[in-house]
Amino acid sequence: MRAFTKGAAAGIALVGSAALFLAGCSSTPSGGASTSAAADLTLKLGTILPQTGTLAVLGPPEFAGVDLAVKEINDAGKGISVEVEHKDSGDTSTDIATQSATALLADGVSAIIGAASSGVSKTFIDQVTGAGVVQLSPANTSPDFTNYKDGGYYFRTAPSDVLQGRILGNKIAQDGKTNVAILYMNDAYGTGLEENLKKSLTDQGVTISGEQIFEPGASDFTTAIQTLLAGNPDALVVISFDELKTIAEQLKGQGFDFANLYGTDGNFGVITPDDKNVDIAGAQFTNPGVIAPDDFAEKLQSVASTKLDVYSYGAEAYDGTILIALAALQGGATDGATIKDNLKSVSEGGTACTTFAECADLIAAGTDIDYNGVSGPITFDDNGDPTEAYISIYKYTAGNENEAIDQVYGKLE
Repeated sequence: MRAFTKGAAAGIALVGSAALFLAGCSSTPSGGASTSAAADLTLKLGTILPQTGTLAVLGPPEFAGVDLAVKEINDAGKGISVEVEHKDSGDTSTDIATQSATALLADGVSAIIGAASSGVSKTFIDQVTGAGVVQLSPANTSPDFTNYKDGGYYFRTAPSDVLQGRILGNKIAQDGKTNVAILYMNDAYGTGLEENLKKSLTDQGVTISGEQIFEPGASDFTTAIQTLLAGNPDALVVISFDELKTIAEQLKGQGFDFANLYGTDGNFGVITPDDKNVDIAGAQFTNPGVIAPDDFAEKLQSVASTKLDVYSYGAEAYDGTILIALAALQGGATDGATIKDNLKSVSEGGTACTTFAECADLIAAGTDIDYNGVSGPITFDDNGDPTEAYISIYKYTAGNENEAIDQVYGKLE
């Protein structure tokens, strides 16, 4: 496992009214570092992540990230053990997530990891945070959560799409594209990302040749595609979930050159080598988070219940689980309020540490810690947002294989 430094990749700092502002000093944990951290604690944790639905491609690496963290925490024997109960989130076309939340709350969990989809999280965030239970998403990127009235109980280890939108826009402009079309879905994820992408492109003098919006789960994009291609764009951005499979096949029918296709985290990995109807070689995708280090990817695979085609948000799920356990350990209790009060502190300001065991030893010694994880430095702000993160860029090759080509460090100031 390796922790990333800010010098590991090209950086981007975002400043403006839509950006977040870093605090000038670190916060102190409630009551300081706990002297009771050595007492044995049991943490009940739940997950609401996609086993089914339009974002099911993200489920396996996220479940694996949680399971790997739980294993390492329990194997460490540092005064806290974790029990985890996994539930399905489905997607916004179902009520599975709210049923899962009801079941987990009834079982007395203190924190829930999930959902992956921003739209799905909106269906149960009030239910969870209103019960005094921490909700930490490894993959929610909608800017709407930054100022959401959650009582301080909502956190995420994935950066807001203020960051992904700007970095994707920069990448498209750097590739020399000047006339860009956007096809995006009508939900919190799609509209938030479209807004920030468009701002990034227009700020750099790129023309938006056309935009088309569609409802999640749509199956016919022919008219939208023909309308967008009529504007002769030199790049097309698709912001979707698994609708990309249908979109790509319909683009192929129009003779589209996939070297001019750009996608986002919601549809990265949806098309795999098993998909023979279309080959999207040349297409590029952004994905919040780091390129999974080889040793970490191997660890994820070792606990996964299926072969992992992508590792998206595995690191963010892993880090979120570690942070929740460290917050409980530092606070000396596993209730939601204690975890909430200590999460920001363990992510910033103190002595840097990169593993649960290392951080737990520092807490036991009464030391304020700063956990820097596999996904990056994290550093929560007062809204529960990470203030610094990486956006990785992937490119498809022949046969629908993909390879990581870059990761960009970004800081929201």
